[in-house]
Amino acid sequence: MKTLLVVLCTLAAAVNAPAENLETILNRLDQASITFKGMSADVQMTTFTKIIDDKTVENGTLQMQRQKGKSTRAIIDFSKQTDARVIAFFDNTVRIYYPKLKLYQDYDVGKNSDVLNQFLLLGFGSSGKELMENYEITNAGSEKVSDLDTTHLVLSPKAEKVKEKLSKVEVWIPEGESYPIQQKFIEPSGNYRRVLYSKVNLKPSIKGNLEFKLPSGTKKQGS
Repeated sequence: MKTLLVVLCTLAAAVNAPAENLETILNRLDQASITFKGMSADVQMTTFTKIIDDKTVENGTLQMQRQKGKSTRAIIDFSKQTDARVIAFFDNTVRIYYPKLKLYQDYDVGKNSDVLNQFLLLGFGSSGKELMENYEITNAGSEKVSDLDTTHLVLSPKAEKVKEKLSKVEVWIPEGESYPIQQKFIEPSGNYRRVLYSKVNLKPSIKGNLEFKLPSGTKKQGS
């Protein structure tokens, strides 16, 4: 009898908690978006390239800052990886710095800056209302991610401009929280990037504007 009770308790512990109601999650995001100013976290990014069936995993850090007017600044630091680089998103510019080469590249995203901001803020600072305006949202049920009970949401973009780059986004929201613990960005080609977050800090110490200063001696690629 004691053995049976142990087995039943083990099975009960393995069952995921019920998924949260979609409306509850969106309302929570609405409230959190009002006060959101920035975040920092450790990230693990898995990149899958379908045509060559290749998967790479990289670990780094992320800092993000919400600007007035809802523009976003962000720095993703993968400088300790084999393909070392730091990616900075500032206004209409994406800057990629390669520390081993002491080179950087700048890309002007121009009219796509709104789309870029939407991706950066997806789940961090976006209100539930904004998500509903931009995506068809499906509740895919509960799942365990990093030992946390989460609700798995599938977001299908409404805008044709976004659909060209992204077929859908999957996000996993921990129970009672207002940010994702994991995101998966899936392209029409079948390629995807999955980002797992840990050590999330929604009140990082960032003084002034988030900046990335290039080290002395760094040159622009091609110049």
